[in-house]
Amino acid sequence: MKKPACLVDILILLLYASALLTIMYFHEPWFDEAQAWLIARDASPFELLTSITHYEGHPPIWFLVLMPFAKLGLPFEWGLKAANFIIATTAMGLLIFKAPFPRIVRCTIPFTYFFFYQYGVISRTYSMMMLGFVLSAIYYKDRNIKPFRFSASLALVCGSSLYGMVICAGIALVWLGELWREYDLLRGIRRFVSSRPFYALLSLLVFNILLAASAYPPADTYALNAVVAKSEDMSWLFYMLLIAPADAFFTSFFSASAANDIFQYLVCGLVSAVIIILLLEVAKAARMRALFLVPYLFFILFGGLVYFWDHHIGILLMFYVFIMWCCLDQLQLRLETLFRNNKPFRYLGLAFITLAMLSTLRWSAIASINDIALNYGTGREAARFILDHRLDQLDIVAAWRVFENTTTGQNYEDYAYTEGIPTMAYFNKNIFFNFNRQAGNQRYLTHRIDTDGLKTRKLIAARQPEVLFTNSFAQFTLGEEIKVGDYALVKSVHGNDIWKDEVDTYRLFIFLRKDLLDNYPQLDILNWEDELLPNEEISPWFTK
Repeated sequence: MKKPACLVDILILLLYASALLTIMYFHEPWFDEAQAWLIARDASPFELLTSITHYEGHPPIWFLVLMPFAKLGLPFEWGLKAANFIIATTAMGLLIFKAPFPRIVRCTIPFTYFFFYQYGVISRTYSMMMLGFVLSAIYYKDRNIKPFRFSASLALVCGSSLYGMVICAGIALVWLGELWREYDLLRGIRRFVSSRPFYALLSLLVFNILLAASAYPPADTYALNAVVAKSEDMSWLFYMLLIAPADAFFTSFFSASAANDIFQYLVCGLVSAVIIILLLEVAKAARMRALFLVPYLFFILFGGLVYFWDHHIGILLMFYVFIMWCCLDQLQLRLETLFRNNKPFRYLGLAFITLAMLSTLRWSAIASINDIALNYGTGREAARFILDHRLDQLDIVAAWRVFENTTTGQNYEDYAYTEGIPTMAYFNKNIFFNFNRQAGNQRYLTHRIDTDGLKTRKLIAARQPEVLFTNSFAQFTLGEEIKVGDYALVKSVHGNDIWKDEVDTYRLFIFLRKDLLDNYPQLDILNWEDELLPNEEISPWFTK
């Protein structure tokens, strides 16, 4: 009986790996994927640890993972996707073979939207978080016997993201509370500080302090000036408490096209309440409510008051799987047995799991089909166009960003934050005339605010750009010195932000100076007004 069961698990893992490779092949990396690769390729470990992560707001681990692939000279997409594929497949393989869930659940989870598409196909640091949570769940039951394995697994979660650090802080506090009771710390403090769990916790604390120090933002960071803090809008706490759990499984309340009404609020709130009640019941049966509630509260407060975006919703799902795994290991029960002992809980739980799996599998399938049919990022097609027509031999100026300072309320032009990072990743040189010229061949975005733009304005004044690289967003501009009437649109690249079962389309424009058109008779001239999306709020630059 064991051999067929093992064979099924192996076949499911092979199917996951094959499906992941297939969709990865079609997927065009977007800004966050390209930025991480460029940092790994162009920065030294010293620069990464002492400067870059302060501006990125991320721990350095993902960049360090990519560095061997990038510095060995692997092509952008091959290297980036290879790293993510190895990590994601390892995480899902461990889940398939080790998780204490029914086989149908173990074999389905890897194909759900967040585990397959959002954190598997899209190559970002969250694949590391998946692996860290899976390892933490495996080692949780032996945390006091082999504490360094468990703390090392938590360190992987911490190293993936600030969200991981927040959740692991809650897990570590609960673990410390358990040890407090076990060692009777008021009287047995000496015995505790000489124990292996103490040193495991101390190591994790030191590691997290170093991570926090590496990600602490300087005053000229883009995010501090241009990103509105969630603390200014308390409705985000409401979202984290009552909407986010439903969005992880069933709903798309948080999306680009959502027009939510009171009925949707009620539905999301009801679904979220059911999810929390089910998890609380399982945690209560395992006597592990603190393990669920403390990290969960930390995550809600961080997401509601500091920063949260749609792709972070899947972190909730990872945490829920971790909690269920740990609780079932603690109870030494299979999920089926837990349901069998409580009929109302059994029917509600089975109905929820079935509907959740169907919903998120549907998202995964639709998102994968859309990624095959559409451009996700614009970098691949834009790079191919530039190379095919040798436009990289000309002076290309990339549009820079306009932002509203959250403190003063004034609009500023940030000459350092430019369009085109996804395209840059396909080149071995800096192709933009106005980007990072003071830093040699540095091709990643620094996230340092530059509102003066003295170098950019001097460059543009000295010689009129030959190619313009821009988009239609109102948040980007090419300034007063460059006139759209002097240029012809020769390429419009369609990018698509794919989220669950939705697609949000945007445009990337490449303009060529009109007096150069005779040198490129093969290029078609497009009307940029025909390329705009309905009711699109375009950059004022287009009207100048």
